[in-house]
Amino acid sequence: MKKIVLGLALLLALPIWAQNPKELNKAVPVGSKKGKINTEDFITPAEKTNFNKTPKFEETMAFFNKLADVSPMVNCTSFGVSPQGRELSLVIVDKDGLTTPAEIRAKGRIIILVESCIHSGEPDGKDACMIWLRDMILKKKDIGLLDDVSFVMDPVFNVDGHEDFRATNRINQNGPDELGTRNNAQMLNLNRDFLKADAPEMKDWHRMYNYWNPELFIDCHVTNGADFQYVMTYDVENHGKAMAEPLRAFSKEVYEAELNAKMTKAGFPMFPYCNYRRTYAPELGASLDVFDPRYSTSYVAYRNRLGLLLETHIYKPYKERVESTIEAIRQSAFVLQAHKNQLVKAIKEADDFTASPAFRKEPYPLEYEVNTNDSIIVDYLGWERDTIKSDLSGGQWVRHRYDKPKTYRVPLFNKHRPTKSITVPKAYILMPQYANVAELLELNGLTYTRLDEAKEVEVETYRYTGGTFSKRQSENRVPVVETKYTTQTEKLVYPKGSYYIDMNQPNAKLAIFLLEPDAPGSLTYWGFFNGHVQAANEFWINLSYMEVKGREMLAKDPELKKRFEEKKKNEPAFANNPNAILNFFYEIVKKQAHQDNELHPAWRVMD
Repeated sequence: MKKIVLGLALLLALPIWAQNPKELNKAVPVGSKKGKINTEDFITPAEKTNFNKTPKFEETMAFFNKLADVSPMVNCTSFGVSPQGRELSLVIVDKDGLTTPAEIRAKGRIIILVESCIHSGEPDGKDACMIWLRDMILKKKDIGLLDDVSFVMDPVFNVDGHEDFRATNRINQNGPDELGTRNNAQMLNLNRDFLKADAPEMKDWHRMYNYWNPELFIDCHVTNGADFQYVMTYDVENHGKAMAEPLRAFSKEVYEAELNAKMTKAGFPMFPYCNYRRTYAPELGASLDVFDPRYSTSYVAYRNRLGLLLETHIYKPYKERVESTIEAIRQSAFVLQAHKNQLVKAIKEADDFTASPAFRKEPYPLEYEVNTNDSIIVDYLGWERDTIKSDLSGGQWVRHRYDKPKTYRVPLFNKHRPTKSITVPKAYILMPQYANVAELLELNGLTYTRLDEAKEVEVETYRYTGGTFSKRQSENRVPVVETKYTTQTEKLVYPKGSYYIDMNQPNAKLAIFLLEPDAPGSLTYWGFFNGHVQAANEFWINLSYMEVKGREMLAKDPELKKRFEEKKKNEPAFANNPNAILNFFYEIVKKQAHQDNELHPAWRVMD
């Protein structure tokens, strides 16, 4: 078994294994015993069972390690450990056996990261990577891709959930027979965790991602509902302003357009991952979403990198789903190989723009809505359907006629308008007590400096005036579903050790979504700052003391005295209520004593 450790790859690099694809069984592989390769050893468990089975984790990694044993182009390592103690495995594929991003990019290659089993009941990507890599290494299929592209594969991200094999998981999915669960061992959905990184696996994923910083990230999933002819749907997050120009334009006009054309030619036409405007009725229209960075491929888009979400169709046979996933991976690589220099240039320009003051000149959108007044008409490959009264439930039952495919002319609503935007600050100042948030900044590829002395500064602040908490937990947290606050400019003294987050950096958009209270999936939403949203304001002073303090306050403050006298004159109920009068002073003193409890702990430094 050949394994490497990230950072030690220079000591372990090996020469290319050269062989004639027509003489596979005559090759003498480096690192194995001399003799023929037994190709039977490289038939995957899925293939052996006519795609009725998918392998468990140990069998999966044994296969990849076996490929690594016979080819120096393949190296296996790990990037962390799951909550239940399993390795988070990584497979690195490079023409020269290189195992660090610096070495690979020095050769002029780009990097594609393929992730599978983040929802481990959706294993299509895992089996696709096993078969495709086997064919590349042993049969030399698509081997020319490695001239310009190196691959990093995460075959089983949610490894603990993956090992909870059951026949009862995803019972509406057309194979394989047994599979894993959606959540990890801590009952977290990893594909809601990319920004807040609660899961140990996600923290390790971020460190791995920051290290490799791939040009393209492919996340492999399976759909959950609608029925259609397509084996695969997909999403590229280029509908809003996640990616800066010109990368957004490249993703849409080059990558997405050519990928669609190549997939259609290969026999797997795709349709965008969408919502029907009415269930079971695509002809009435479909709309696209703009996803925020809680989700995988939109997360990398906010980092100015390409992300491809693959959603194979839950009702299609497993073999077809795996084959379509193979095709999407390889065709993506072909597109990027052909436009490698253009992609690298677009990424640099997007990073440079986001890290410049020009990024802050216009309001930045946090949320969008579909523009229902603007659509395009597209072909949609669906089925004819009928509706009958169910003799089981008594309700209306819509049935698709699989013997009658139908092409619908469908209005696709693919334009969006912002519903919530902010003015981007020059910097944020985060209070020093939030070291856990500083760790999240680092995990999200953001840099900061520590301020070495206290100092007064003029900043824009949020002061919470209330919040509505969810009535049920989500992702092991109780979210704040609505926040109320005031916005003002103040002169405040930040403490020594505060964190200064300069927004002139490529990942600045992630700082916005982490620190702005109203951003979808923000730290405020997930309850990181609940003590400020609903401050306790404990104030242990006996109300009767206000008999003394109230007189003192009136003597020192003529304006307060005037306001107090007018209130008694205009509100007889107040004037005749001793406790109300004492509370009048009590609330003023209480607010003065706790004036910063409701202060959002990330202050905005404006240009």
